[in-house]
Amino acid sequence: MNKQQAEQLLKDSRDKIDVLDKQILDLIVERTSLAQDIITSKKALGIDLFDAKREEAIHKKLKGMLDEINIDENLVLEIFDLLATISKEEQKKYL
Repeated sequence: MNKQQAEQLLKDSRDKIDVLDKQILDLIVERTSLAQDIITSKKALGIDLFDAKREEAIHKKLKGMLDEINIDENLVLEIFDLLATISKEEQKKYL
């Protein structure tokens, strides 16, 4: 690969990442927008804001999906823990 090809590949890859970053952000916003529905349901069902069983189930499900993917499991779980934190913070607004 020559320098020009390498520069083009780098640019193309970064452009794709920019598109994916926007999609990820849109999904985070969509996921977070469910917080009001979730906390309303939790209140009606008498479930605490923090639901350890649900978070355990999410980790188990993710670990199963990650078995076939060569990516750091701990880092992915951290990302999903952060998403859960965002959701809980949003849910607190409706308590």
